[in-house]
Amino acid sequence: MKFDLESMIDIPEPTDLSALELADLRARRSELEEVENGLSYARRMVQGRLDTLAIELERRRSGTGDEVRMVSRLPRALADRTRSEGVPRPPAVLEPPAWADEIVSEVDEYLTPTQKADLPSIDDVELSEVIEQIAQVERKLSEARHSLHSRIDRIQEEIIGRYRSGAPVDDLLR
Repeated sequence: MKFDLESMIDIPEPTDLSALELADLRARRSELEEVENGLSYARRMVQGRLDTLAIELERRRSGTGDEVRMVSRLPRALADRTRSEGVPRPPAVLEPPAWADEIVSEVDEYLTPTQKADLPSIDDVELSEVIEQIAQVERKLSEARHSLHSRIDRIQEEIIGRYRSGAPVDDLLR
């Protein structure tokens, strides 16, 4: 993968969050949330590609050659699956950053446009290799998101702790 996710999520964070002003905590949380939004978008797009190829491979292995069944499964594979387990986050409609599209474009380079238009023409070995490459990208994106969620949650806990311990309510409105 050309994209270096480690450097992308390497946003400095002090070990002692209590030393930061509330405005700084909010700014850091917002910065991390913006990166998470981009990673989330890229991951959903990558999962759609992965699911589509996995359906094709499953169709082949079933031996039925039933393209109609494969096509009927695509809406479910490509459905909006933005909710995951864990702490629920409010849904937000945000424009993903340009670098998220670049990650997706990089994954799209694993197959030529002609191959994508004619999946049955790709041999099983090549299809399996492409699926594994895309799955590796998806795993890296998932790991990066998990890391960001932990950091966002730590900052959020610090903010909540301050309000519980008597931070001015006026700060809530800023």
